[in-house]
Amino acid sequence: MSLVAWIILLVLVIPMLGILIWVVITESLVRVPSGSLGLVMVKGRATDTTLLPGPHFVPALRRRMVEEYPSVELAYRAGAQDDSNDNRQGITGPLERSGPPQHSRNLEHSGPPLQVTLGDRTTAVISLTVRFQLVPEQLRLVHEHFGPNGYYGIVRDETTRSVHITLGDPAIGIDSLFGPARQACEQQLAAAVGEALLGDGIKVTALLLGTVDLGRTGEVIAATARARLELDREKAEAATRLARAMNDADLQQKVTTSGDTAWRYRETDLWRDLVERTEALQVALRAGPGGNAIGLTARDDLMNIDGTAPGSTS
Repeated sequence: MSLVAWIILLVLVIPMLGILIWVVITESLVRVPSGSLGLVMVKGRATDTTLLPGPHFVPALRRRMVEEYPSVELAYRAGAQDDSNDNRQGITGPLERSGPPQHSRNLEHSGPPLQVTLGDRTTAVISLTVRFQLVPEQLRLVHEHFGPNGYYGIVRDETTRSVHITLGDPAIGIDSLFGPARQACEQQLAAAVGEALLGDGIKVTALLLGTVDLGRTGEVIAATARARLELDREKAEAATRLARAMNDADLQQKVTTSGDTAWRYRETDLWRDLVERTEALQVALRAGPGGNAIGLTARDDLMNIDGTAPGSTS
């Protein structure tokens, strides 16, 4: 070939090679968004390569794709209102190249409360929150077993099973769910759930025990507590009532006129006590000749004590 032919060939081939190299490099650049993990898949099969958030170079010589998983904390709430969209939203779809995720990410999932039987045979309905993360080194295991939309299901199932087993121990009773023993029970539940999920590539970061409904047993406990507090109030008010009775008796002995004077002395206190004990009662004081000295009206039926309407005179 002549020199001119070589020059023409180089002029045509070099730009084509440059374009080809640029296309390969562009297709090999993958950017994993913040808060996500990227699992490299080759020909539809998961590999052990996990990409952290940020830009990465993944050779595009083979058919490959990157499946996106969350790297932040996720939450499963048992006892919160369930959202039907949670079951459809997994986390994201496959990520072919750099750019924002194609689907919205749902970081929380709700489920029904757990009805368990404690070790003392008491039935309780428990609400709790499990916070967890996917282990990057075991992301392939999570993908092959559950996929992007299934790991919430295993969290729900393992949490339910572990809570039933832990709270069903004979050493656990009603007292374990209240007071200082509640924290120890919460830590015991977190350890049991964490151990059950760790083998599935899921790390439990926290377990928060919520409200506990004991049904009729809880009503008995609340009634017992109210009765004890009411008894304490009666004992506290007994001294006041005794002192008032002694003052009334002493006043009655010192008054030389009729006993009505002593009652007039206590009239203000008696009316105040009557109003405080009867919320629907209203007292109106009116002065003037021919008018009632005192009128009583009720909120539901506004009437004076003599049966006339308010504002009318007898």
